Amino acid sequence: MADFRSEWPTSSQNHRPTSFWNGWPTCPGIRTLQAEIVPAQVTTVGERRRWCAACGQLLASKGHYQATFRSLFGAVPVQVRRLLVCPCHGPGEPKSFAALELGGGTVAPELACVTARYAALAPFGKVAALLSELLPIAGAANAGTVRNRTQRVGKEVVQPPMAAAVTRPAVRPGGAVVVGLDGGYVRSRHPEEGRHFEVVAGKVIGADGAQHRFALARDGQAGSAVTLRQALAAAGVTAATPATVLCDGDAGLWRLQREVLPGATPVLDWWHAALRFEHAIRAGRRLEAPLANRAERDLERAKWRLWHGRWAGCRAKLTALLRWTRRADVVEAEGSDRLQRHVTDLLGYLERNEGALVPYAARRRRGLPISTAFVESAVNEIVAKRMNKAQQMRWSRATVQPFLDVRTAVLNGTLEAAFRQRYPGFRPPEGQQHAMAKAA
Repeated sequence: MADFRSEWPTSSQNHRPTSFWNGWPTCPGIRTLQAEIVPAQVTTVGERRRWCAACGQLLASKGHYQATFRSLFGAVPVQVRRLLVCPCHGPGEPKSFAALELGGGTVAPELACVTARYAALAPFGKVAALLSELLPIAGAANAGTVRNRTQRVGKEVVQPPMAAAVTRPAVRPGGAVVVGLDGGYVRSRHPEEGRHFEVVAGKVIGADGAQHRFALARDGQAGSAVTLRQALAAAGVTAATPATVLCDGDAGLWRLQREVLPGATPVLDWWHAALRFEHAIRAGRRLEAPLANRAERDLERAKWRLWHGRWAGCRAKLTALLRWTRRADVVEAEGSDRLQRHVTDLLGYLERNEGALVPYAARRRRGLPISTAFVESAVNEIVAKRMNKAQQMRWSRATVQPFLDVRTAVLNGTLEAAFRQRYPGFRPPEGQQHAMAKAA
């Protein structure tokens, strides 16, 4: 009934992690019942491990150590048996071992799930106060307890299925998917590493319209590529999946795309390109009337060519405009330096992303995506709402990834599925709970 985590031996089918809770408590004495059952289970497991798995000899006991098992119904103190190692293992083995490894993180999966779910949506301190009021005997002592439990859920429950998804046998690619990549910044806990560091957020839209969010802390090219590959594999996207990747033109994101999805079609976000055109047009309007008309007309024509996929014509138009801004009569005009700066920036931006320029008008008519608006919303809900806006918490680059995994799992609605995969006895889905209640 109680969960004893992954320290149970794997040689026996009787030593699997099980779950204590399969629904909200309806009996007022359930905490008393738990106080009787959990110690009895610990004692039973300790007795089962009294025999050596190699020779079958009875192992000598070395006493007990005190531990605490925490669940939604309160904390239960237990005594865990320690056993001496059988002499048949040789002198290299430790002298004793515990029948169960119940450390400070001995938390029932249901309590860990509830804590992580709310911690992904609200500050740790507020979650601790909420759980302390709702759950018996203080469900979470303080913000540090909530943070540590959430970190463990990310590392032990959410991340293993993502890592395993990369090694699964390749399946036949389904329909084409759309992948959006964007970045946001959070405050750094360590000033020596800079005031802020970048978090890459993304969203995968499947052929059926289903959306899957993911996020990763930018931690070097190799580490970021591994994390991105795992996140995409969890969404069912591999290097063989037909994909279109949209990005705002960041060189680091394009490098990640080429390493993880080399066969994907890159598309530069139209909004970012159009915004740079608009900045240049506004700068041109500040010139004198004849010069302003010429600058605005050439920029509009270059933009029209880019919209229809005529990149060569767009570049020729911008290059000619840039040469025009350097003429003696134009240089003397007030505001010409501003126009020259914006046109130079626009031309350089488009040339750096030349491989991701597509016929935007044709894609728009076919209903294909040309904007990263859908992934910018993911950045807002993954990073900004929980980690930036009105929550001035500082984050560590080394420990932020488990929290990002938990938050995206909550937003994707996959957190409970990860718990069911980790703990076979975890509570069934809500629909099955109602069916079981009716059957009973």
